Amino acid sequence: MNGRLGRLEYFIRLCLIGILYGLGILFFMLGGKGESLNPVELVFLFIGSGILLVSFLSWWLSTVRRLHDMDFSGWWFLLICVFPILMLVLCLWPGVQGYNRFGPPHIY
Repeated sequence: MNGRLGRLEYFIRLCLIGILYGLGILFFMLGGKGESLNPVELVFLFIGSGILLVSFLSWWLSTVRRLHDMDFSGWWFLLICVFPILMLVLCLWPGVQGYNRFGPPHIY
């Protein structure tokens, strides 16, 4: 994965991903505990799991692009998984001005 992502767009994506994550949790909760074989509950569990997977992948890809903007490797994402408070740092720390090894600066 390559490319860069600015602070503002990263923050906006985090907000949208948070809404998507909440929607996934809602569907997952509507699915019940999975103890019965009610087809409607299984559909809700399936949809909720899919939404949660999409939201995680979106967060992962956005965070890696934000790290690239700061000229860090995407492997630093693992540290953010352990210490999620570091996402605040990603929202506040400016990216590298000009070109870096991940490409041109993000224009927006």
